[in-house]
Amino acid sequence: CWAPDGSRLAFVSSTWSDRGCAAGEVWVVDRNGDARNLCDGLAVSLSGLSWSAAGDALFSIGHERGGTALYRFGVEAGEATQLWWQQAAVSEASAPAFTRSADGTFAVVREDGDHPRDLWIARAEEFAGDVLEWKQLSHLHPQTERVRIGRTEVFHWNGAEEWEMQGLLIRPANADAEAPAPLVMNVHGGPTGVSGSRYNAAFGWNQLLANAGCAVFMPNYRGSVGWGRAFSESNLGDMGGRDFDDMMRGLDALVDAGVADPRRLAVTGWSYGGFIAAWAVSQTDRFKAAVMGAGISHWGSFHGKSCLAAWDELYYRRSPYEREGPHRDYSPVHHWERLNTPTLILHGEQDQDVPVEQGYLFFRALQDKGVPSELVVYPREGHGIAERAHVLDMSRRVLDWIGRYLELQVTAI
Repeated sequence: CWAPDGSRLAFVSSTWSDRGCAAGEVWVVDRNGDARNLCDGLAVSLSGLSWSAAGDALFSIGHERGGTALYRFGVEAGEATQLWWQQAAVSEASAPAFTRSADGTFAVVREDGDHPRDLWIARAEEFAGDVLEWKQLSHLHPQTERVRIGRTEVFHWNGAEEWEMQGLLIRPANADAEAPAPLVMNVHGGPTGVSGSRYNAAFGWNQLLANAGCAVFMPNYRGSVGWGRAFSESNLGDMGGRDFDDMMRGLDALVDAGVADPRRLAVTGWSYGGFIAAWAVSQTDRFKAAVMGAGISHWGSFHGKSCLAAWDELYYRRSPYEREGPHRDYSPVHHWERLNTPTLILHGEQDQDVPVEQGYLFFRALQDKGVPSELVVYPREGHGIAERAHVLDMSRRVLDWIGRYLELQVTAI
């Protein structure tokens, strides 16, 4: 983002695992090539950028502590002022953005766990109070007031090495009792992503599962964004190691707190979350069911076919051609002897990020071991499932699979 007079360029510097996504530290470089990191000392992952009209300040929005924050940076003095933070998400979730008019009015598309997307503005001609006051302009989804959803809460626990962790917990929609509930751990993709406070009734399976009587746990493990670059890069060379330990410790904490029934646990995820689902069932028998969505089961063959072939080598910091190392050690199919968990595998036929062969490989391993398993490949679909009939079919299958093994009373959809 160029300054108004063209004298400086602001940019975001980050390590990221997916194209089209960026959240990291904000830097400014001048025409002499001198660069400064404006985020020194801030545990944030910022994205959207906009200069003030005078070019003396830079505004940026992004992830912070599981929510969304907007900052004003004084470029000359280097001071950072937080103008807004909320346990909410701003579109697009992978790289939050805003627009800002000439008179200083901010506009965002905002949502949270209880409210779907709407347009909000904040008029801020001056920043005497250093606080933005937002006004909701649109009410596009009045029908959601009649939709029953589970309550979304923030949950904290200590992960591996006693690191402080945060995630989201959706309570069962019909839960009045304090008794432990069946629980699904739904792992976000990336891994350099985040489970933010989004309106989960609008996408995915989370609120469908909550309406079926499940609690849903969405852990923000090490490698997630919103806690600074050091945290987001802390699983490099170790994907499936301490980040998986973080998740399992969160699960233990929910069991200890009486939230989750330890006899009725399941794991689901898409992309990197799909890898974690496959990895989980190759490491433990704690889960009664799993759903592997567009996940990786064999890192060597992934490197050979994926259009993201540079990514696995960068993130594991090792060559995929080594006889030993993380590419082999963290491949779920190499732990075939430990596979016992009923697993539903979902994949797009035209997936270029995680080729569909990854699903076939894991399905064959499960079948050879005699583990109850199903593989569903959706024609014409890429890394995400988009066609309405396919989304509906997938939702039905996930509910049926989880409901069957967690003994839920699932209403047909």
